[in-house]
Amino acid sequence: MRKITFILFIVTTLLIGVGTDGVAQAQDHSKRDPLIDILIRKGILTEHDAEGIDKEARTLEKQRQQLPKALKGLKVGILAYIDYSAGQEPEPDDRESSFNEFRLTRGYLTVKKELLPWMHTRISIDIHQETKGDYKGDYKERLKYLYAELRPHDFGPLSGMKSEIGLGHIPWLDFEEHINPYRCQGTMAIERAGVFNSADTGVSLRGDLGGKLKDAEEKTGSHHYDGHYGSWHVGVYNGSGYHASEENNNKVVEGRLTLRPLPDDIAGLQISYFGMCGEGNKKASDGDYPDYVVNLGMLSYEHPWVILTAQYFQTQGHAKGNWVDAKGDALSTAGYSFFGNLKLPIVDRKVSLFTRYDHFDQDDDSKIGNQADYDMYIGGLAYDIYKGNLLLLVYETTDYGRDSGKKGEVPGPDNRLGDDHKIQVVWQIKF
Repeated sequence: MRKITFILFIVTTLLIGVGTDGVAQAQDHSKRDPLIDILIRKGILTEHDAEGIDKEARTLEKQRQQLPKALKGLKVGILAYIDYSAGQEPEPDDRESSFNEFRLTRGYLTVKKELLPWMHTRISIDIHQETKGDYKGDYKERLKYLYAELRPHDFGPLSGMKSEIGLGHIPWLDFEEHINPYRCQGTMAIERAGVFNSADTGVSLRGDLGGKLKDAEEKTGSHHYDGHYGSWHVGVYNGSGYHASEENNNKVVEGRLTLRPLPDDIAGLQISYFGMCGEGNKKASDGDYPDYVVNLGMLSYEHPWVILTAQYFQTQGHAKGNWVDAKGDALSTAGYSFFGNLKLPIVDRKVSLFTRYDHFDQDDDSKIGNQADYDMYIGGLAYDIYKGNLLLLVYETTDYGRDSGKKGEVPGPDNRLGDDHKIQVVWQIKF
């Protein structure tokens, strides 16, 4: 008896739904095609025929608008840097080598998919060009990101949380690259120095502080990392980076805390700290893995017309683990960087003038050499063609200390690198 009652209830509910839908559609003539009303007035169609045609047309329109299930929540994007550079590259003993080349320095293909409201996923394929070996010059593909993204509920002031499980972002560089928009010109200061890169395999959690900043893009020029009182990101990773295998059992703990102290008065002002602690990825001469520690602070200001940043960082060792002295101890390093961008009052403020200065000492304690530092100067013009599709004209030059190695390499006593400068034109493709 209960089963029969339940079946009758379901059938009745469905019939009521169908009937109500039919009545609603029959009565709602305001959205009907005017051509149908004309045919009724001319006696070509009856009201009953018109209702049937209108209902069929609405059904076909709804089917047309519906995406296949596999495409729902799916996003595909491309980011590419087409680069032309000409200049001189430094070599030891005060020598240099010239270059003049077109290059594809970056080619991302990114696919994102919403599986559930609380579970997303992403994969990004990155091209790179081989620089050594028998296959020098070949373009190869490698994974940059591949992770499951979980979105837990807000917890007090911790809002907009996302957890990346797999090959994901580390807490710093994605944040800085959304303030400095010219990653297509070259890497940020600490990555160009050779300390770490932008992705690694592990588990992380990030989010905002106090919800979203209202009208963030209008106030700061950006809708990224737009927490009202700031944002945060913590994680545990292998520590080797996304294009190196893990060679030890140690894990690196990393974290970033960004505060927006005056969200209602100076919305674009932020104070950030980033730190990591672990061990390098290669054994030193004493058989131990060297220390790998980073402390970085940055003051930044974002406005729709102006961007300013100033940062200072200290490290022991780096991700690869070969930044060590003769005893196998990690070298201490220190660096600072300044960046400024100004949108000029021409061409609807699509043209920007930018400059950057990096100083980095590869051996701050002078264990290998007393002058193991470099000073890099960058200046250029950028034209935002359309929604992040940029065209850049840049000049870059670097002065090396007597004992400095090339960027990202170990310093050497009396290395005496030659001149370093280049003219660069970059086209960034983005959609």
